[in-house]
Amino acid sequence: MENKQHHPVVRKLLVGLLLTGWLAGLAWAFWWFEGQYVKEFERPAFFSAENVAPPFAPGQVQVLHVWQAGCPCNGGHETYLQDMTERFAARGVAFARAGVVSEAGLPPALQKMPYWPIPEQWDNWPGAPAVAIWDATGNLAYVGPYSDGAHCSRDSSFIEPVIETLLAGRPVSIVTQDTVACLCDLN
Repeated sequence: MENKQHHPVVRKLLVGLLLTGWLAGLAWAFWWFEGQYVKEFERPAFFSAENVAPPFAPGQVQVLHVWQAGCPCNGGHETYLQDMTERFAARGVAFARAGVVSEAGLPPALQKMPYWPIPEQWDNWPGAPAVAIWDATGNLAYVGPYSDGAHCSRDSSFIEPVIETLLAGRPVSIVTQDTVACLCDLN
């Protein structure tokens, strides 16, 4: 009889231990995820870049995509990246990529671009995805994020108006800025 009376107590104890273990596992998973990814979203960043020679010889507007593989911020920019690259390449804009050396895991638009290493003068680059844009004379015109959020489109893009202005032959100089954007640290 004693075993039957203690049986419900043992069962409750085991259920309680399992529930506690499960909750501890969820708490650890949340902590790990937050440490790996959530901290990356919508963080303040300071972009400041010394004027360096562009990836290609001057003569056309040039855009450098700075990309970090595995960054959760990339997903909201991939469709825009493909569309924007196709539209502006047709208008004579030259594109290169930096950050990720390997083509594995890159969006198709970036896989087709030549790799250009980030210059030593830019060793404090605040994160990716981001861009640098040079005018047709080789002067740095813009450094910073694609947009202020985790997603980018024609309507929310910071870079679309810069490229349009440069293609119209007007000057742009946005090479130092404080911003809040979805960025991951570069490896």
